Amino acid sequence: KDKSFDINKIDITDKATYEMMASGQTEGVFQFESAGMKSVLVGLKPVNIEDLIAVISLYRPGPMDSINTYIENRHHPEKTVYKTEKLRDILDVTYGCMIYQEQVMQIFRSLAGYSYGRADIVRRAMSKKKHDVLEKERKNFIYGMVREDGTVECDGCVNRGIPAEVANDIFDDMSSFASYAFNKSHATAYAYVAYQTAYLKCHYPCEFMAALLSSVLDNTDKVTEYTDECNRIGIKILPPNVNESSDSFTVSDGNIRFGLLAIKNLGRNFINNIVSERRAGKFISFYNFCLRMHGADFNKRAVESLIKSGALDGLGANRRQMLMAMNEIIDELDSKRRRNVEGQIGLFDSMSGESHSEAALKFFDEFPQSELLAMEKSTTGLYLSGHPMADYSELAASMACVKISELAASGENLHSSH
Repeated sequence: KDKSFDINKIDITDKATYEMMASGQTEGVFQFESAGMKSVLVGLKPVNIEDLIAVISLYRPGPMDSINTYIENRHHPEKTVYKTEKLRDILDVTYGCMIYQEQVMQIFRSLAGYSYGRADIVRRAMSKKKHDVLEKERKNFIYGMVREDGTVECDGCVNRGIPAEVANDIFDDMSSFASYAFNKSHATAYAYVAYQTAYLKCHYPCEFMAALLSSVLDNTDKVTEYTDECNRIGIKILPPNVNESSDSFTVSDGNIRFGLLAIKNLGRNFINNIVSERRAGKFISFYNFCLRMHGADFNKRAVESLIKSGALDGLGANRRQMLMAMNEIIDELDSKRRRNVEGQIGLFDSMSGESHSEAALKFFDEFPQSELLAMEKSTTGLYLSGHPMADYSELAASMACVKISELAASGENLHSSH
């Protein structure tokens, strides 16, 4: 679409991208496509990369309890409360919430007088979830520590004017936070990649969704989820077509063409052969396809999948005709190849073979629509030419419906939090 595009030069302050994320339209966006993350984004309404960094850091079992507080204080900064004013300079950027490992190190240094070295010991203990080490620091944090030679290792909060009860509460907050704390640089790297994917989805939706679908070719559930998203944002998923499709999903006139690799029973070599062969000219009939593709990697199972998926629909015959003629045509081609190898094929065999096989496509009425859809579902995992529930779409839209995929995701999140 834009050959001069450089992902490393995108506008990190793009308003449209943040608006898309704030509306929860983040299917396919790195780190932000779960139902829980969408809910947080809708509540928070992110406007900059700092918001994304914070959300990624908060959406973890430890800090997750602070999400509602963060969102409330983000929208109403005047409600932010600090257990001591000395926390303001450290936690004001995160609206009074403890989110990053770096903030914990700052608290140890600013409130209790820890050196960088000793604060780093605390950081390492946090990252390795060494609660016993952290607990040993409680007394030092509150009351300070004196070395054997009488010099002061750290002042402690009490000696810096912070009541012991307040210091103890702050230490409790840090301890419960410790197990799952992110360092900000880690979260920033995640957030930047997440923003890049969101930017691509916002400004290059066809290209992004085609690449996304191609990345999950072997995951039918994900392919289904992302094709639903394409439909929601107005991108049509065009059915597979042996004269148009590539191995992966591709952009085609503002829509996306289904990739052949997503059809069951098709090997990569066979697909590569299809793409290579059609460079000599498009396939013009079912027999023409079989004749030109007959050889290595060509088999009845693959041809049957192509027929049932609809990839051969444009070749002048309906699916029932092709399925009824398939065995006869392939058997005849196999027989001719064997006779040719044995030197037994004659002039009249070679001249009359194609017309005989073309005639083998006797007329049959097409399968009912319900059977065609079932074939597509069995070979691609999707309904491509329609949907069995299409007649009920208006009724479903008028009701409070929840996607099964969202229920499954919420169940997984609930399980992982315990």
